[in-house]
Parts: sequence; structure tokens; C-alpha cells
Amino acid sequence: MPDGSTRNPFTSADQLTLADVLFRIEADPVLEPQRCRNLCSAIRGLGKLIRKDLRYLPADPGFYRPFFRRLHPEHSGLSKSRIANIKSDVLFALRHVGCIKGARTYMAPLTPGWGKLWEAADCVDRLRLYVSRFMHYCSAQGIEPEDVDDAVSERLRQALVDESFVKDPVGTWKGILRTWNKLVEMVPEWPQTKLTIPNGRDDYSIPLDRFPTSLQAEVASLVTYWRGDDILDDTGPLKPLKPRTIKSRLYRLRQAASALVLRGRAIEEVTSIAMIVDVTAAKTVLRFYLERAGGEPTSQVHGIAILIKTLAKHWVSVDDNHLEQLKDLCAKVDPQIKGLTEKNKTRLRQFDDLKNVRLLLDFPRRRINQVLASDRGRRLDAVAVQIALAVELLLMMPVRAENLVNLNLDRHIQRSRAGKNGVVHVVIPGTEVKNDEDLEFELPEDTIVLLDLYLSFYHPRLTGGSSPWLFPGANGPKTVNTLGEQIKAHVFNATGLEINLHLFRHIAAKLHLDRNPGAYEVVRRVLGHRSIDTTTRFYAGLETAAAGRHFDQEILKLRNELCGGVAT
Repeated sequence: MPDGSTRNPFTSADQLTLADVLFRIEADPVLEPQRCRNLCSAIRGLGKLIRKDLRYLPADPGFYRPFFRRLHPEHSGLSKSRIANIKSDVLFALRHVGCIKGARTYMAPLTPGWGKLWEAADCVDRLRLYVSRFMHYCSAQGIEPEDVDDAVSERLRQALVDESFVKDPVGTWKGILRTWNKLVEMVPEWPQTKLTIPNGRDDYSIPLDRFPTSLQAEVASLVTYWRGDDILDDTGPLKPLKPRTIKSRLYRLRQAASALVLRGRAIEEVTSIAMIVDVTAAKTVLRFYLERAGGEPTSQVHGIAILIKTLAKHWVSVDDNHLEQLKDLCAKVDPQIKGLTEKNKTRLRQFDDLKNVRLLLDFPRRRINQVLASDRGRRLDAVAVQIALAVELLLMMPVRAENLVNLNLDRHIQRSRAGKNGVVHVVIPGTEVKNDEDLEFELPEDTIVLLDLYLSFYHPRLTGGSSPWLFPGANGPKTVNTLGEQIKAHVFNATGLEINLHLFRHIAAKLHLDRNPGAYEVVRRVLGHRSIDTTTRFYAGLETAAAGRHFDQEILKLRNELCGGVAT
């Protein structure tokens, strides 16, 4: 049978498939008939959504987490509640037949100890909700509040990974720990044990202030050199580097120095930049990062190699033979990425579907209408309008992420006159742009309406009316990471589309080239490329799929004219 119900029901738990789970649920004499039907319907429904036979789908929650992360009503034809029911029922079925060992529900009643703590945190209701999963988990496991420590925290993390369909189990776990630590400070009755939140993003990079003072002093001089503080100094760079470029180079220098230590060199021995650009040391550094990347050259590895070569030439002034060896290393770790990466090409293919194009282009308007219909004066509503405006601007003026987040109301937004009928330009001088090209965009009328709505009613709610930044953060403008994560989450929740802040420039190029194959000059001007070669290198062939569709339409039209279509 297609659902695999003839499979042996006594297969061991670690070998079970969804077909086995279905067989066991159908044969279970304890389950109520309606509950059994619901569970079976959910299992079969999951198989149809994935488009695979149940016999080839493992009974493992972790296998389905990426799928459920991407599953969205706009693309599945299912309601939000139906998707939630499928997740809940499949998880129950896996737990019921023993595929999730030792799992207990996160909705177990709170024990008296946790119940008292819940009441004590009534004054911070929003925060206690964030840790409610942890509270129910501990109640189910018989763990009292005073017994919570890092070991218990680790058990929760493992349970979220192994036993749930939570989209981002580790991220959710870290959020719970951060909230727990806030409650330690805010609620007197809360257990006074703060939980450790590991930082797994940069565990291989050692801060520069831990290296010998001689290296630190040399790095400080290097930064002064890069900045070009003394414009009359003939030994300085021909062109001072921008702050973000210096920041990027310092991080790569830190990565290089750290790799030497992590490869066995005593940190006290890494005393100068000359030691780092030594050919043997450079090979050690590059091998370290190549191994982290599975032996494949990446842009990160290549960037570190380029920096080592640059420092060797312009700072240490090595001899020609030394420099040639470093150039050779750069060539060997060059990933040879010309144009868009495969990951970005894959992300852009979703916009071959015109429905997805419509969902993205209509996102700002739909989101604003939703907020206006239910606005209760909350900061959350203001953030939603802010994100809608950010997406609208990216669609109409696809600037780089750094330029978007740093838009300043006084410096960049220029109006021809006061009132509603003036022309509005966004003007970004080349000194603030990555490639030094001036950028200027005249905003369409609909975009101006959204901008004015945001500035009149929602921007003051976020700032108290005093910030000059279009997208204000806690101290100055929002960071690229913060705004990027918010845009990613808001767009996905509303449309099911997987995008990021940096993809909008590629989307703009694709949408224009799909309708105007070969129109690279317009794309060059809009994206602010200095050379048409840059534009064609990235986007040549991007309209190939569109050209193929036009070709197919012509062939189909000719076939219908000559042959009367395909027999059915």
C-alpha cells in the first residue's frame, strides 16, 4: 500500500518511518476513534505536503523542522490553523508511539512552586510568558525553581532540538535564558541563579586586547595609517579607508592572529604583524579556516588571504619573493565566485512565480492597512509600519543595507517645498557609499504618502520625537543586523517569502531584467555601480529564465496554430 501500512509494526523505534507510525496509530486500541482519525489525517497530510511516500519519511522531529519553518499558508493552500494542527498532531503521534523518548508535554500543569513563581511575576506578564515553556517543562520533569541551573538549561535546549518543531530551537532557548536572567533582577521572589548564555557565533576569534601590547600598539598605528589622519603624511594610504572597511579589516586581522594561537602558537609569541604575514604562518591561518569550511575555498578564507597579502606589501614591506608566495596563496584559496552565488540564485528563483512577485510588491500596502485597522498605540504597531516603509524604500530605491539604516531625516531627505505636493528626493553623497558613487532617488507619490504617515504618527512613538534617524535604534540608527532580521521575519510571516536585507538589490535587478532583457544600464544606474562591467558580471543571464518562458510561449503559440495543440 502507498502509505506503507503493511510495514512491520514491531520495527525498533530508531528505525521507524511515518508509515510505521501511521500503522501503529491505526492499530492502537486505546485512542478514541476521532482522535485516531485526526492523527492519521495529519500524518498523511504531512506526506502530501512533502510529496514523498510515508515509507521514506523518518519518524524524527528534527527532520521536519526546516520544512515547517518554510511552510506558509500563502504557498501551501492550508490555513494557519490547519498547519498548526498538523504540527501538533504529528508531534503527538511521534510521542505516542515512542519515537520521542522520555518526552513530556510543555503544557503540563505547573507545580505549586512554579505556580507561586508565576503569580509573583504578575507585574511583568509579558516576560513571564516568554519563560512559560521552561516553567511547564520543569514542572513536567519534577524540577523545582530553586534547582534550576545550567545543567537543567542544557536539558531544555536538548529537548527543544530533539522533541519539538520549534523553528529555531537554539535561538528560542537563548531567548528563554535571556528572559530568565532579566527576571532574576526584576522579581525579588525569582531564583537568584543566572543562567549562562553561550556565544557560539565567534568561538574561534580571540579579542585583540588579549594579545601582547606590542601587537596592540602596532594595530593602533595601523588604524591611524588606514584612516589617513595626517593628510600631509606621504607614507599614508593614497585614499583613507572608510570606518566600515577598517572594522572589517580589523576583524580579519583578529581572525588571522587567533588562528595561529588555536593552531598551537603561544599567544605571547604573536607580537607583530610581520609574524602573521610570514608565509608559513599564513599557510597555518588559511589551513585553519579551510578546515572549518570543509576544505572548500570560501569568500571568508579568500578575504583573510587578501588582507595578509595587503599587510605584507603596504605595511610590513616584504621582499618580492615573499609577496609572490602570498599572491600564490591568494590564488589557491580564491573561490572563483563571479557574479551571484548559487545561494542567491536559488533565493531569486522564487520570483519566477508572479504570485510571489505580487506578494512582495504588495507587502507594504497590505501591512499598513492591517496596522491602521487594528492600531492600539503600541510600539509594536509602530515597528510594523517602520518595516513596511523600509521594504517600500528598498523596492523603489534598492540601496545597500548600510545606507538604508543610516538614512538621516536632516541630511538625506530633501523636499522641494513644504506640504503634500512637493517632490521628495533621497540624496546620499558618495562619501557615504561603498564605491563613492553619489546616489539620488525621486520617491513615487505612494512612497511619499507612506513616508509622511510614518513620520507623522509612528516615528514619534519610537523616538519621543527627537531622533534624526529614519530608522532609530537605542543609540543612533538601528543596526543592519536588527533591521535585517525584522524585515526577514515580517516579510516571511506575511508572505512566506524567504528574503534578507541584502537580497533586495538582486530582486530589483531581476524584476527589471525579466521585463527588459539586456537593460543593464538602467540597473547599473539604479544600483549605483561605477562600471557596467560590475552589473553584467553579476546579472548577465539573470533574465535567462524569462527569455526561456517567452521562447516557450512562442513555440506553444506556433504549435497551436499548426497542430491544434497537444492531444489529451
